[in-house]
Amino acid sequence: MWLRPETPADYPAVYAFIQSAFETAKVSNGQEQDFVNALRQSPRYLPGFAWLGLEAERLIAFIMLTRLAVKSARPVRGLLLAPLAVELSFRRRGLGAQMVNHALQEAKKHGYEAVCLAGDPAYYSRFGFARLDSLGAQGSRQFPAAYSLGLELVPGALAGAEIDFLG
Repeated sequence: MWLRPETPADYPAVYAFIQSAFETAKVSNGQEQDFVNALRQSPRYLPGFAWLGLEAERLIAFIMLTRLAVKSARPVRGLLLAPLAVELSFRRRGLGAQMVNHALQEAKKHGYEAVCLAGDPAYYSRFGFARLDSLGAQGSRQFPAAYSLGLELVPGALAGAEIDFLG
């Protein structure tokens, strides 16, 4: 698999891909593809922070980082990781991990202090993600605390912060 940043020309294919990938996801609300479109239209969008995983020009994986809404006593440069999608026939091959690792490397490279997400702790803990409340932060009320996760790229970055995944 090779990675490249998405371009506006990719948006229709990414929309269909995310919709298809989440049909077989463990947890889905069926609106992940619309969430991506909404993020692209928001001030949170960061061009160049969404990547396609391709094999022989075929889209098989996708990941996106956007600015994170953080309320804190001090400014926090945080990112939201959402969504991560891998085509069903390519799952359990480490491609999701490759996508997450790439996104985290880019976040560090660009000086971000934290990455947060709503996701499966059993999966994301391998990358160092922990419950937000264990980091001294408060997560979005839209998601249960057990699935509100953060990774501090700078120790203590999320202490005392309130995170809004959707805001």
